[in-house]
Amino acid sequence: MAKKIDYGELLKRASLSVMKDVLRHVAVNGLYKDQHLYITFSINHPGVKIADVLKDDDEMTIVLQYEFWDLRIDEYGFSVCLAFELSDETIYIPFSSILIFSDPSEDFCLEFTPDNTDTPPKPIEQSTDLGNNVISIESIRNNNVK
Repeated sequence: MAKKIDYGELLKRASLSVMKDVLRHVAVNGLYKDQHLYITFSINHPGVKIADVLKDDDEMTIVLQYEFWDLRIDEYGFSVCLAFELSDETIYIPFSSILIFSDPSEDFCLEFTPDNTDTPPKPIEQSTDLGNNVISIESIRNNNVK
């Protein structure tokens, strides 16, 4: 029996994929001219790593434009070094803590509902049931190997 399609989860995954691709692009190529990114995230999320001196609210917005470097993206989030008034600080932001990702220079914005668990995202379910109309490549390989 088929499961109900969770369009909300599919859209969330697609939006996260777009954001990750943008960050990867920026990490490799930098930003174009006056382009800049605003990223708002929940400071209280269990995976956020940020200096205590910077924690003055429940949310924080960082701007990636001029004074940022060492942008690194992994499966669960990203780290970046930013220039603040008194010092340079490296912060780690899990993707699951992000509320808003926007590029005002392109009039682009994604909004998210943060996942306040410290668990990695669930993998996309892959069906092992091939149905009646699909032939498994493994069955062809097994028959040709004899």
